[in-house]
Amino acid sequence: MASLNLMPMDGITLVENIVNSAISAIQCGHWRKGAKIPSIRRMAGELGVSPFTVAEAYDRLVTLGYLAARPGSGFYVEARRESRPPDLPAAPRVWPVDEYWLLRKIYQQDANTLFAGCGWLPSHWYDAEAQQKALRQLARDAVAAPGYGDPKGFLPLREHLADRLSERGIPARADDIALTQGASRALDMAACALLQAGDTVLVDDPGYCNLLSCLAFREFKLVPVPWTEHGPDLEQLRALLLQHRPRAFFTNPWLQNPTGSSYSPSVAHQVLRLAEEYDFLIVEDNVSADFAGDRQPALAALDGLKRVLYIDSFSKSLSPGLRAGYLCGPTELLERIVHYKMMSGLTSPELNERLALELVSEGRYRRQLERLRARLAEAQAQCQQLFLEHGWQLFARPSNGLFLLARPPGELDSRQLAEQAQQHKILLAPGHLFRAYGMPSDWLRFNVAFSQDRRLWDFLSCPPQ
Repeated sequence: MASLNLMPMDGITLVENIVNSAISAIQCGHWRKGAKIPSIRRMAGELGVSPFTVAEAYDRLVTLGYLAARPGSGFYVEARRESRPPDLPAAPRVWPVDEYWLLRKIYQQDANTLFAGCGWLPSHWYDAEAQQKALRQLARDAVAAPGYGDPKGFLPLREHLADRLSERGIPARADDIALTQGASRALDMAACALLQAGDTVLVDDPGYCNLLSCLAFREFKLVPVPWTEHGPDLEQLRALLLQHRPRAFFTNPWLQNPTGSSYSPSVAHQVLRLAEEYDFLIVEDNVSADFAGDRQPALAALDGLKRVLYIDSFSKSLSPGLRAGYLCGPTELLERIVHYKMMSGLTSPELNERLALELVSEGRYRRQLERLRARLAEAQAQCQQLFLEHGWQLFARPSNGLFLLARPPGELDSRQLAEQAQQHKILLAPGHLFRAYGMPSDWLRFNVAFSQDRRLWDFLSCPPQ
């Protein structure tokens, strides 16, 4: 069996280098399915690294489905499990910039790296003084170890959220709300509690990368619904409903990730009519609600929480590290989700929930939201102008929110561009990461809060060939 050839790469650990090299060896056919690979000790000797480094790399490859560990025998090449619908094109071969890279590399903080493709706001955009004040208040209240807490989450925060949702026209009581560790956890809980492996679900195309990876890993059959600048393509949606009869539609209607576009009012009403006609659940991911304002009612408000499960979080408006989110929906569905929450991880962290309540109860929170909206609106306008001046095509022209989807001019390849950008300490997010099963895409997602940096535009003006 061919040994691994490690290539020196800046910014990644030795373990990640071994993992990427092994994946390439498997996908190029150098390591064939069913073949036994060198033992941990032998591989460590060949590479001149610690056995502990190789052991961690092998463990990751087992978790990713590329290797199988057989006790007493060793490690063997395993075919990676896929849950691909028969009428969709096969997933392309994995490049170094894949969903594994997105989940690992982009969350490794590096002060010298420009995170132009990330999904959060710069830390200095938040009100650090308010966060410190809230922490001091919790300390004065002697909230050090509040225990496991309520299965649905900290009641005072749920009561606050019920009032907040009521202002948005969503008829939710505190008992209709379950707190979660962010919106991503809420999406996973909804899928696992309400669906079964093999069920067909609709997803935005393009859509939220973490959700797509999670649903595919859980072995749901993903059917992509093409998006326009006004939301899902209704003609395509109706055809897909006729063909697949899905159980649910996971969608991000407002300031969508990654396109930045939103449902138009007519599209929102039509999607709800189709949900009733074809009897499927809508899981509404509305994490950018605080930036969308009150101009457009949520699907949950239009539906009255009859067949819409509503998800939101404080990751964008307060802090991504707070990991405080929530979902609300029909009583029967919510009880099943809370049951799954307790089975899979017990309660959500009450200390985080108390901190979130302390922050949102401050009068300065609304002022912070106003500043964030104004700052994002300005960043959107400036970035859109820069892209157009450089000959890029914009998927949509959002007035607010973090994201902008843009396509490079000429023959530039989005994947290669992202890989080349890494060498310049710039992290981009190519469009295939936001499509079911990694289907090809010419687009890239940009975060406008990070994309006014001169380093990005110097690189995009003269990208390496």
